[in-house]
Amino acid sequence: MAIFNKSDKQTDYSSNITTIAVGSHVTGKIDIECELHIDGQVDAEINSTGLVKIGQSGVVNGDLRANTLIVTGKFFGVAECESIELISGGEVEGKLNAVSLTIDANSSFQGESIRRQPGDSAKIVDFASEAENSQADKSQADKSQADKSQADKYEPPFLADGLDQETK
Repeated sequence: MAIFNKSDKQTDYSSNITTIAVGSHVTGKIDIECELHIDGQVDAEINSTGLVKIGQSGVVNGDLRANTLIVTGKFFGVAECESIELISGGEVEGKLNAVSLTIDANSSFQGESIRRQPGDSAKIVDFASEAENSQADKSQADKSQADKSQADKYEPPFLADGLDQETK
């Protein structure tokens, strides 16, 4: 009698649920094919082909791509989904890119939302890179302004010396 059966059937993960429980802290990158329920803290990039739920005690920091995102906890980052729902008590800060966005009463959203057409894919913006590029542009503009300011104050040495000799 065999304990294990050999099967040619491929496992269907779409009906499974992975839970990150209260008290858990996950960092890194999560690639998942089944439903993901988060009650703990996640500092990671999340890529899911299904549903991602952030429970009331859940906190997610990072970029998220999923078919559907439901937030009753806290999400900070960039999300690209077909459907995003902020349920009462949910908090989101960042950039949301979705075909459908629902914000219930007593939930909070601060940031930018982009509505796209079904089937369209949008580029996820990396806030850190965007901030670095903006800072680099600002530094370059400050340097150009400083160079211009120095040029305005510049007196050619031969003129300054010549004027000093004539007035003495």
